[in-house]
Amino acid sequence: MSIARLKMDQISIFNEENGQLSQCNKDSICAWANKYFHLFVVNSPFHTQRAKKADLDKFLNYFSVTLNTANPDSWTPSITRGFQNYLAEQRSPKSSLGYLATTINRVLATARHFGNWLHEERPLIAGAPFAGVKMTQVEEPSWNGLTSIEVLRLKSACDTRMNACKKNNQNPLLEVTVFYLLLTTGLRESELAQLTYAQYYAKGFHNVKRKGNKVTKKMPVPSEARELLEKYLQTKKDLQNSDPLIVSRYGNRILTRDIARICERIAKQASAQLTEKDQIKLTPHMLRHTFLKRVADKHGVHTAQDLSGNISMREIFRYTKPNYEQKHNIVEALY
Repeated sequence: MSIARLKMDQISIFNEENGQLSQCNKDSICAWANKYFHLFVVNSPFHTQRAKKADLDKFLNYFSVTLNTANPDSWTPSITRGFQNYLAEQRSPKSSLGYLATTINRVLATARHFGNWLHEERPLIAGAPFAGVKMTQVEEPSWNGLTSIEVLRLKSACDTRMNACKKNNQNPLLEVTVFYLLLTTGLRESELAQLTYAQYYAKGFHNVKRKGNKVTKKMPVPSEARELLEKYLQTKKDLQNSDPLIVSRYGNRILTRDIARICERIAKQASAQLTEKDQIKLTPHMLRHTFLKRVADKHGVHTAQDLSGNISMREIFRYTKPNYEQKHNIVEALY
């Protein structure tokens, strides 16, 4: 069977029940991947673990089928390039479209981190497996935030829901609090979901765990969001320091999918009277893009980078780049 026609799910490397690799020879590449996963990934947020697991699965599947061996010494730069080309030929099982360059590079970044660590722990005969391998050329990313009018419409929808949603299965205060916290802090939904009651004091969040094992010692919460959060916390009784800061209407820690659904409901409310062309589609990450773009516009990308919790300045430009209309206005006003 040719590599180009392989299905990603033909070989199962991980045990789906516990997220571990299947039992294999101590010096096999899957055993090393298992060790890597537990050292660097297992304590990450759920979505990060799932993504890293899928990335490693893809590489190990390719390695096993291509070479018919689990010997780590068979991993050479040529195999890495072959894997890169293989990914470029595959289609996403969700969209049936080819993988974006950013997706390919994310998979390669996971494999590269694993490969570099493996080569340090157990030097490979052919040397570092990513030596001389260049990442896939990434198309210019588009800004994924909200316009000022969209933000205004969403805020208006929050006002409406606060006064109109009175059913027992509705919790508009929870929804509006989550919306304003994401809009005014730039937190990822997973970061907000992980916060505990003890982390909120002195007008901000403290020791916030960010992506990549980074920790923000103090994150300010603006007054508008702070007033909503404190009003929301007043509805809770006997809160302990270890309790989740935000809980679902069932009393459990809020999940990222709950936050996504909150955004969908608010966007639906905001779009009720709009034409089809103006309908608002809202995701939690769009609120992060919007926050960081506004910070960058008013206070520069260095401040945005600091508030973002991202590690590199390169990453922050994806969130803060001007949109087409802004670029048009800039060049029009040059002379």
